[in-house]
Amino acid sequence: MLSKYPNVIVGLWLFAGLAATSDIKAQAVNEAKIQQIMQHFQVPGVAVGIIKQGEIVAAKGFGVKTLGLPEPVDANSIFKIASNTKAFTTAALAILVDEGKLNWNGKVQSYLPDFQMFDPWVSQHFNVIDLLTHRSGLGLGAGDLMLWPEPSSYTRQEVLHNLRYLKPSGEFRADYAYDNLLYIVAGELIPAVTGSSWESFVEQRIMQPLGMQRCFAGKVSEQYQGDIATPHGIVAGKLQTIVRNLDPNKPSVSAAAGGIQCSLKDMLAWVKVQLAEGKINERKSLFSAQQHKTMWQAHTIMPLYASNKRRDNSHFSAYGLGWRINDMNGYLQVHHTGSLAGMYSFVSLFPELDLGFVVLTNQQSSAARSALMYTVMKPYLGDTTTDWLAEFSPQQNSSGASKETSPAPELKLKAASLRDPTSQDYLGDYDDPWLGRFIIEVSTKTKDTSLQIRSLRVEKFVGRLYQHNKDELLIRWHDRSLEADAIIHFKRNAQGQIVGMTMAPASKDIDFSYDFQDLDFIKVLSQ
Repeated sequence: MLSKYPNVIVGLWLFAGLAATSDIKAQAVNEAKIQQIMQHFQVPGVAVGIIKQGEIVAAKGFGVKTLGLPEPVDANSIFKIASNTKAFTTAALAILVDEGKLNWNGKVQSYLPDFQMFDPWVSQHFNVIDLLTHRSGLGLGAGDLMLWPEPSSYTRQEVLHNLRYLKPSGEFRADYAYDNLLYIVAGELIPAVTGSSWESFVEQRIMQPLGMQRCFAGKVSEQYQGDIATPHGIVAGKLQTIVRNLDPNKPSVSAAAGGIQCSLKDMLAWVKVQLAEGKINERKSLFSAQQHKTMWQAHTIMPLYASNKRRDNSHFSAYGLGWRINDMNGYLQVHHTGSLAGMYSFVSLFPELDLGFVVLTNQQSSAARSALMYTVMKPYLGDTTTDWLAEFSPQQNSSGASKETSPAPELKLKAASLRDPTSQDYLGDYDDPWLGRFIIEVSTKTKDTSLQIRSLRVEKFVGRLYQHNKDELLIRWHDRSLEADAIIHFKRNAQGQIVGMTMAPASKDIDFSYDFQDLDFIKVLSQ
């Protein structure tokens, strides 16, 4: 049998010779290893699913939905799927392309006149595919601080407007850098051409035709509230639930980039239609085969890391429309991950084998997510011996501690306070063109004159300030679940007066969505 995917084009480079057989036997899920991975990484709950040739091979939950409560995870438990939402957004646009209401090569400004990037020429030539392929020229995660940490006070229209303030760090249509903001813009194309919200369109045109009862682009319906899994994370060395304080009646600003909540059972229905190239049944399709081909076509070259070569014998890596594309052990792999505070997901498809996998977790461990996926996936590709828990466990030193370093304990830091005469200069209001105002002031949580910083737009950005270097302060956010401390660097004019400040992540291990490096504050002059 000839493969339906014999060649994958990446730019001008041709990769050929992928394996072309779907004659592969179902493999038993190693439940003991799954539970071992969960215990090692302290993951409270996991859902794992496998679908082959349109039939569910496995769909099982492990552990609990909420730490300390007995309700178990099952195939109907609802998880946030985070960036696996992006494929739903591209599928929604594909439906509109099929209907002639949208053109992949249509200019974004023809649909959304307020769309404007930093560069006017780029703004004029930006098309729909550019929104979906991480080749905008923006830096990694640029502007994500408008979205996370949740809750965000920004609207989608503000995100659209503020793109013009984000300076590029790469070349348009040349450099890969993952982003989320442009998927929010892509989501806004839907109301622009249909009059329906992104949430309504995705639920009515995708989820309902597929019978996805426990999958939601917006608010989870009341009858399924009890199925929702709780997010968790390791905070100060202890497994805890992560509180977001979200308003369930307010649409998520980041919904089109990462807002869907879905059960394992319904995600397997989604994987089934993807593997069927958009066909729901013999009489009905969700989107055409032509649009399926466009979404699974390699549009942007991605880096290929040594670890991919070693683990997977990979030769190329690229981004399609809402999907990553590469080869793994001789087969074409179409996949994506999703990461939100306390909720991680992984979807992996092998179209030549008519085979798909889904892993959903309620703990923010990327290592656990990878170990789980590889444990259920790799036996189908011929590897039944590798210990994927050992492969993805962080390297440890002789004392058993992780080699990754964390910020200095608070007791060893010296708080910035008005007892230091130079600290008086730091007080005041600071404005960034896209993230708004931050205030440095005397802390309201201590009885002394120590300083804190707080954002007027990002609720969780309130933190204590500590001396770092000359004209630099360390921010330790009060909410330690953020794992995103930052360094402030103050800017002075020729007269020695502070006129602004910039920020940077305090550690290279901080998630890229905390793009502090993109901020550039001007100090507001006192009236």
